[in-house]
Amino acid sequence: MTATKNIAAIILAAGQSKRFGDQNKMLFNIDGTAIIRHTVDTVVSAGLGDVVLVSGNDTAGVLSACEGTGIQHIENPTPWAGMGASLATGANAICEDIEAFFVILGDMPFLKSETITQMAAAFDPQSGNDIAVPIHNGRRGHPVLFAKKYLTQLRALTGNHGARSILTKHPECIQAIVIDDAGTLMDIDKPEDVSARDQ
Repeated sequence: MTATKNIAAIILAAGQSKRFGDQNKMLFNIDGTAIIRHTVDTVVSAGLGDVVLVSGNDTAGVLSACEGTGIQHIENPTPWAGMGASLATGANAICEDIEAFFVILGDMPFLKSETITQMAAAFDPQSGNDIAVPIHNGRRGHPVLFAKKYLTQLRALTGNHGARSILTKHPECIQAIVIDDAGTLMDIDKPEDVSARDQ
Protein backbone atom coordinates (compact mmCIF):
# COMPACT_ATOMS: atom_id res chain seq x y z
CA MET A 1 0.00 0.00 0.00
CA THR A 2 1.27 3.47 -0.95
CA ALA A 3 -0.16 6.56 0.76
CA THR A 4 -1.73 8.98 -1.71
CA LYS A 5 0.30 11.88 -0.32
CA ASN A 6 3.44 10.04 -1.48
CA ILE A 7 2.11 9.73 -5.02
CA ALA A 8 2.34 12.38 -7.73
CA ALA A 9 0.29 12.78 -10.89
CA ILE A 10 0.98 13.99 -14.39
CA ILE A 11 -2.21 15.21 -16.06
CA LEU A 12 -1.85 15.46 -19.84
CA ALA A 13 -3.77 18.34 -21.41
CA ALA A 14 -1.47 19.43 -24.24
CA GLY A 15 -3.09 17.65 -27.17
CA GLN A 16 -4.30 19.43 -30.29
CA SER A 17 -7.83 17.93 -30.20
CA LYS A 18 -7.81 17.29 -33.93
CA ARG A 19 -10.79 14.92 -33.81
CA PHE A 20 -12.91 17.31 -31.74
CA GLY A 21 -13.33 20.01 -34.37
CA ASP A 22 -12.47 23.67 -33.88
CA GLN A 23 -12.74 23.69 -30.08
CA ASN A 24 -10.12 22.54 -27.60
CA LYS A 25 -11.85 19.50 -26.12
CA MET A 26 -10.33 20.21 -22.71
CA LEU A 27 -12.51 23.33 -22.53
CA PHE A 28 -15.73 21.64 -23.68
CA ASN A 29 -18.34 21.91 -20.94
CA ILE A 30 -20.01 18.87 -19.42
CA ASP A 31 -22.71 19.76 -16.90
CA GLY A 32 -21.42 23.33 -16.95
CA THR A 33 -17.79 22.47 -16.21
CA ALA A 34 -14.83 22.14 -18.59
CA ILE A 35 -13.60 18.59 -19.22
CA ILE A 36 -10.13 19.39 -17.86
CA ARG A 37 -11.61 20.89 -14.68
CA HIS A 38 -13.61 17.70 -14.08
CA THR A 39 -10.42 15.66 -14.36
CA VAL A 40 -8.33 17.99 -12.22
CA ASP A 41 -10.97 18.15 -9.48
CA THR A 42 -11.08 14.34 -9.42
CA VAL A 43 -7.32 14.10 -9.02
CA VAL A 44 -7.12 16.83 -6.38
CA SER A 45 -9.89 15.26 -4.30
CA ALA A 46 -7.90 12.01 -4.17
CA GLY A 47 -5.33 13.77 -1.97
CA LEU A 48 -2.23 13.18 -4.07
CA GLY A 49 0.99 14.92 -3.10
CA ASP A 50 2.29 16.56 -6.28
CA VAL A 51 -0.03 17.21 -9.22
CA VAL A 52 1.47 18.54 -12.46
CA LEU A 53 -0.75 19.68 -15.32
CA VAL A 54 0.93 19.72 -18.74
CA SER A 55 -0.68 22.13 -21.21
CA GLY A 56 0.27 23.08 -24.72
CA ASN A 57 -2.80 23.94 -26.75
CA ASP A 58 -4.64 27.07 -25.51
CA THR A 59 -2.72 27.22 -22.27
CA ALA A 60 -4.50 30.39 -21.15
CA GLY A 61 -7.90 28.74 -21.48
CA VAL A 62 -6.80 25.57 -19.70
CA LEU A 63 -5.30 27.53 -16.82
CA SER A 64 -8.42 29.65 -16.52
CA ALA A 65 -10.56 26.51 -16.34
CA CYS A 66 -8.33 25.14 -13.56
CA GLU A 67 -8.05 28.35 -11.56
CA GLY A 68 -8.05 27.87 -7.81
CA THR A 69 -7.17 24.16 -7.83
CA GLY A 70 -3.67 24.75 -6.46
CA ILE A 71 -1.96 22.35 -8.85
CA GLN A 72 1.40 22.89 -10.50
CA HIS A 73 1.45 23.80 -14.19
CA ILE A 74 4.03 23.43 -16.90
CA GLU A 75 3.69 24.13 -20.61
CA ASN A 76 4.98 21.76 -23.27
CA PRO A 77 6.57 24.12 -25.81
CA THR A 78 6.25 21.52 -28.59
CA PRO A 79 2.80 19.90 -28.16
CA TRP A 80 2.71 18.99 -31.86
CA ALA A 81 5.67 16.67 -31.25
CA GLY A 82 3.38 14.05 -29.65
CA MET A 83 2.41 12.60 -26.29
CA GLY A 84 5.95 11.49 -25.52
CA ALA A 85 7.11 15.09 -25.40
CA SER A 86 4.28 16.02 -23.01
CA LEU A 87 5.04 13.07 -20.73
CA ALA A 88 8.71 13.99 -20.64
CA THR A 89 7.79 17.59 -19.81
CA GLY A 90 5.58 16.47 -16.93
CA ALA A 91 8.05 13.88 -15.64
CA ASN A 92 10.78 16.49 -15.48
CA ALA A 93 8.54 18.74 -13.38
CA ILE A 94 7.73 16.15 -10.72
CA CYS A 95 9.63 16.46 -7.47
CA GLU A 96 11.91 13.56 -6.52
CA ASP A 97 10.41 13.14 -3.07
CA ILE A 98 7.71 10.66 -4.13
CA GLU A 99 7.24 6.90 -4.20
CA ALA A 100 5.10 6.62 -7.31
CA PHE A 101 3.18 8.65 -9.87
CA PHE A 102 0.03 8.43 -11.98
CA VAL A 103 -0.15 9.28 -15.67
CA ILE A 104 -3.65 10.66 -16.17
CA LEU A 105 -5.30 11.75 -19.42
CA GLY A 106 -6.86 15.19 -19.11
CA ASP A 107 -9.86 14.17 -21.20
CA MET A 108 -11.30 11.65 -18.70
CA PRO A 109 -14.02 13.67 -16.93
CA PHE A 110 -15.95 10.62 -15.71
CA LEU A 111 -13.06 9.10 -13.77
CA LYS A 112 -13.83 8.68 -10.05
CA SER A 113 -11.48 9.90 -7.33
CA GLU A 114 -12.16 6.60 -5.53
CA THR A 115 -10.43 4.81 -8.40
CA ILE A 116 -7.24 6.73 -7.73
CA THR A 117 -7.33 6.02 -4.01
CA GLN A 118 -8.20 2.35 -4.59
CA MET A 119 -5.28 1.92 -6.95
CA ALA A 120 -2.95 3.63 -4.48
CA ALA A 121 -4.13 1.35 -1.66
CA ALA A 122 -3.55 -1.80 -3.74
CA PHE A 123 -0.20 -0.70 -5.15
CA ASP A 124 2.77 -2.60 -3.72
CA PRO A 125 5.88 -1.95 -5.81
CA GLN A 126 8.00 -3.99 -3.39
CA SER A 127 6.23 -7.09 -4.69
CA GLY A 128 7.81 -6.61 -8.11
CA ASN A 129 4.55 -5.41 -9.66
CA ASP A 130 5.61 -1.80 -9.84
CA ILE A 131 3.21 -0.69 -12.58
CA ALA A 132 -0.55 -0.76 -11.94
CA VAL A 133 -3.41 -0.54 -14.43
CA PRO A 134 -7.17 -0.48 -13.79
CA ILE A 135 -9.33 -3.21 -15.29
CA HIS A 136 -13.05 -2.63 -15.83
CA ASN A 137 -15.27 -5.27 -17.45
CA GLY A 138 -12.17 -7.11 -18.58
CA ARG A 139 -10.68 -4.09 -20.34
CA ARG A 140 -7.55 -2.17 -19.41
CA GLY A 141 -8.10 1.53 -18.84
CA HIS A 142 -6.52 4.65 -17.37
CA PRO A 143 -4.87 6.04 -15.32
CA VAL A 144 -1.65 4.09 -15.02
CA LEU A 145 0.37 4.10 -11.80
CA PHE A 146 4.16 3.78 -11.96
CA ALA A 147 6.83 3.35 -9.31
CA LYS A 148 9.22 6.29 -9.06
CA LYS A 149 12.00 4.43 -10.87
CA TYR A 150 10.15 4.85 -14.19
CA LEU A 151 10.53 8.64 -14.10
CA THR A 152 13.85 8.28 -15.89
CA GLN A 153 12.24 6.40 -18.78
CA LEU A 154 9.41 8.92 -19.06
CA ARG A 155 11.87 11.80 -19.12
CA ALA A 156 13.53 10.23 -22.15
CA LEU A 157 10.32 9.87 -24.20
CA THR A 158 9.95 11.71 -27.51
CA GLY A 159 7.44 11.94 -30.33
CA ASN A 160 4.34 9.76 -30.11
CA HIS A 161 5.99 7.16 -27.87
CA GLY A 162 3.82 7.43 -24.77
CA ALA A 163 3.68 5.51 -21.52
CA ARG A 164 2.31 2.47 -23.35
CA SER A 165 5.82 1.79 -24.62
CA ILE A 166 6.95 1.29 -21.02
CA LEU A 167 4.11 -1.16 -20.34
CA THR A 168 5.03 -3.09 -23.47
CA LYS A 169 8.64 -3.22 -22.36
CA HIS A 170 7.85 -4.42 -18.83
CA PRO A 171 4.76 -6.70 -19.01
CA GLU A 172 6.00 -8.83 -16.11
CA CYS A 173 5.83 -5.80 -13.80
CA ILE A 174 2.16 -4.96 -14.39
CA GLN A 175 -0.40 -5.37 -11.62
CA ALA A 176 -4.02 -5.44 -12.84
CA ILE A 177 -6.45 -3.87 -10.37
CA VAL A 178 -10.14 -4.62 -10.91
CA ILE A 179 -12.06 -1.34 -10.67
CA ASP A 180 -15.80 -0.66 -10.68
CA ASP A 181 -15.49 2.56 -12.67
CA ALA A 182 -16.56 2.84 -16.30
CA GLY A 183 -14.82 6.23 -16.33
CA THR A 184 -11.47 4.44 -16.60
CA LEU A 185 -12.42 3.52 -20.17
CA MET A 186 -13.97 6.81 -21.26
CA ASP A 187 -11.65 9.42 -22.71
CA ILE A 188 -13.22 12.12 -24.87
CA ASP A 189 -11.92 12.27 -28.45
CA LYS A 190 -15.04 13.44 -30.31
CA PRO A 191 -18.14 15.42 -29.27
CA GLU A 192 -20.29 12.30 -29.63
CA ASP A 193 -18.18 10.57 -26.96
CA VAL A 194 -19.83 12.81 -24.38
CA SER A 195 -23.36 11.63 -25.20
CA ALA A 196 -22.20 8.00 -25.55
CA ARG A 197 -21.81 7.70 -21.76
CA ASP A 198 -25.61 7.70 -21.37
CA GLN A 199 -26.22 4.95 -23.88
